[in-house]
Amino acid sequence: MKEIAVTASSGKHDNELIGRAAITLKSIPVSGLTVWYNLEKGSKGRSRGSLLVNLALSAEKNKSVAVQEHKNLLKLLLMYELETSQVANYWWSGKFSPNAELIRSQHAAQSGLTPFDCALSQWHAYSTIHETHKLNFTLFNSILDVLVPVINGLQNDSEDVKTFWDGVRRLLPSCFAVLRKLRSRNTSEKNIIRALNEVLDILKKIKEFEVPESIDIFPKSVYGWLNDTEETCNIDTAIIDAINTGTKEWLEHIVEGSRQSKNHETDDDKLQYIIRLIQMVRSDLQRGMEYFDKLFYHKIQLNYSAILYIFYDSKLAEICKSIIIEVCNNIKRLDVPDDQFEYLPNIENVNMGTTLFEVYLILKRYVQLGESMCSETLELASFYPWFERGVTHWLDISIIKALNRIQKAIDLDQLKAVDETVKYSSSAVDTLSIFYQIKIFWQQLDWPEVEGSYIFVAKIVNDLCRCCIFYAQQMSRRVENIHLGDNNKNFVLSEEWCIAINNMDYIRQSLPSFIKELNIDDIIKRLGEYRTNLEAERCATTIKTVIENALDTERNQIVELIEIVARKMAPPIKRYLAEGAEVLAKDSNSMEQLMMYLEGSLTTLYDSLNEVNFGRILDAIWSELSIIMYDLIQSNLDKRRPPAFFQNLNNTLQTMIDCFKMGNIASSDVKILSNIQSRLELYSMETADLIHQYYMERLENQKSQDSSPFGQLTVMAQLTEYGLLLTILNARNLLSMDSNGLVDSFVKASFMPTSRFNDLSPVKTNVHNKNCFPLYDQEFRINLSEHQRNAKNSLIVFSIKDKDLFGMSSQYIAECYISFGDLDALQGEQIMMNLSRPEYTDSDSLRALEYRLGDKQAKEFLKKLKNRSFS
Repeated sequence: MKEIAVTASSGKHDNELIGRAAITLKSIPVSGLTVWYNLEKGSKGRSRGSLLVNLALSAEKNKSVAVQEHKNLLKLLLMYELETSQVANYWWSGKFSPNAELIRSQHAAQSGLTPFDCALSQWHAYSTIHETHKLNFTLFNSILDVLVPVINGLQNDSEDVKTFWDGVRRLLPSCFAVLRKLRSRNTSEKNIIRALNEVLDILKKIKEFEVPESIDIFPKSVYGWLNDTEETCNIDTAIIDAINTGTKEWLEHIVEGSRQSKNHETDDDKLQYIIRLIQMVRSDLQRGMEYFDKLFYHKIQLNYSAILYIFYDSKLAEICKSIIIEVCNNIKRLDVPDDQFEYLPNIENVNMGTTLFEVYLILKRYVQLGESMCSETLELASFYPWFERGVTHWLDISIIKALNRIQKAIDLDQLKAVDETVKYSSSAVDTLSIFYQIKIFWQQLDWPEVEGSYIFVAKIVNDLCRCCIFYAQQMSRRVENIHLGDNNKNFVLSEEWCIAINNMDYIRQSLPSFIKELNIDDIIKRLGEYRTNLEAERCATTIKTVIENALDTERNQIVELIEIVARKMAPPIKRYLAEGAEVLAKDSNSMEQLMMYLEGSLTTLYDSLNEVNFGRILDAIWSELSIIMYDLIQSNLDKRRPPAFFQNLNNTLQTMIDCFKMGNIASSDVKILSNIQSRLELYSMETADLIHQYYMERLENQKSQDSSPFGQLTVMAQLTEYGLLLTILNARNLLSMDSNGLVDSFVKASFMPTSRFNDLSPVKTNVHNKNCFPLYDQEFRINLSEHQRNAKNSLIVFSIKDKDLFGMSSQYIAECYISFGDLDALQGEQIMMNLSRPEYTDSDSLRALEYRLGDKQAKEFLKKLKNRSFS
């Protein structure tokens, strides 16, 4: 309070020392110092506090003069440094010798220059010298780190800003030169990446500024390579132009270096040139993606490899299109075999088009790469129409090669199963591998346009179907030729025949599933979306028809080969059958030989064929057998063989049928077989039995009639333990045989077969005159043996006749029949039967009787029958 009062009254105050700090001048560096100093006073035991001091050495000098002096000083020092040290281009990065650095720092300190002033002076001096002697870009990058924060806050018309942009204008050409020369062979990859990294940093920092309108950083005198079509040029567009210019120069270099003399160039040379060109372009793109993409994207958000690809796209399209179309137009059309396969052309000297296909695949992969990199529409993406003629040529070559390879596979085939688990041989496996190669080709082709895809895949399907048919034909010929020279008495069925049939069937069964792998359904679906569903359905139907026709043709080829096997087996079977029928003894040698032959052949077939084909060959053998049997029956009927011959033939046939029952497979020709057996049974009957059989047929015909023009007869009968009690009751609506419309009728009853009732005379009623409805009412007791009574197929034939006026002869009216079996079922009942006249029809029984012209009984029966039929 005392000090305050004194100070207030006198205006004076004696300051009390808190503490002091001693600073030697030598300890202050040229660049200045900012540091904390501890305060001291007397005893050091007690802290007096700390003081933050900013110290700098300077001289009173005009700022602009000092900056100008510093710029000149830096130039002189750097020029001396470069000259004395022999520094290489792009090497010097800002480090002076100790003496030069001391001079530079002393001048900056004495002139009172700030770090910004020093950095701007360096920017100006170094960029000026950089025009004649290239310095390291790291130097400019570090200077920019100091300048950028301050420049951002300055007015565009200030001298410092103008100095900055003047330096930018001097520096940029070398930066863009780096972008243009990324493919330089004189510089290591490591140095290129290091320089690019610094350049992109510099460009990134510079493009953040807005260029003053008064400054042109891209003068045409320096940047003649810039794209003139762009209205405004900035750092971003200049970067792209620099990349494109470098790419253009490199492309021109490799185009000239890759191509041989145009005067002696073959089509293959031209295609090899395209391959080399695209491979080098891909290598360049790969290098860009591997080394430069990451830098460009992270530094300036630019997709370097996409810029390259877009530039290459139009140039390569222009180069490739003309060459490929010219080469495709030079392709000569091949002579593809027709469906008859009469000959296979030799294609040893034919241009296979493999180089052209290689170009197609390289272009396809190149376009796929571009589509993954660029979102823009690419010119090369529509490359595939250039190859249309080439694709047709490749498909023609593929079928010709496939047919030749199939032929070779069949020629080399030993017709032995490839292993124990399957029943087909090597040529079937080889053929499917040939088909697989065609499928791989189609998958690699991957034709993008849907209508073209359908046309090509339809041709491939048709070619595959033709190959299958060709395989079936050649395999059939191969197995036939194996036994062509065999003149043995009997055809020996070998396993080779069965393997050949299995091969053909295996290829046939594999075809539909293999064709499905060509993705036809997907193409048809896309076609429906592109066109209409109706057109897609028509296309699907067309392909389906082609496949079905091929399968049918193959099936027919298999059946044809099976029929050949059956026909070859037919002669020995026919001979054994004929010999077996001649000898009545069951243990004859011929029968044994037939069984051994059939057993051997059928065992081979059953063991070697699959179920379906075994069934087919059984049908074929039965078909041949039916022809053999019909032929045997007819020829022996003409020779008037006795019934015993046909009986023996029937027994032989039945033995064969038993032999054919193998596995779970039965012949489908049951109808034909039963017909043959029934005919043999007929021809093996005695004459009396045949006549009886004819009457049995007449009985069945009578039962099927609802009414009759000849009238009806009513009887009643009863079988007793002694015989037959027969009552002939009446007749109705009898057909008049006279002009007066009346009938003098009587009924005659006889028993059939005559061989069974040869001791029994016919019975007949009294004559009833002038009456179409006679009431006979006459009873007959007929003694029959037990054997005669129990034969259910015995017949009573009722003949009604008209007695003439003088009683000399009788005129036949009609007849009817009843079996003992029917009598037994209708005992004691009135039985009304329709009358009919026997017809000389196409009956098997009558035909059998007609062949017995030497038989008196048959001859008389037929004569009598004809008289009745035409009465």
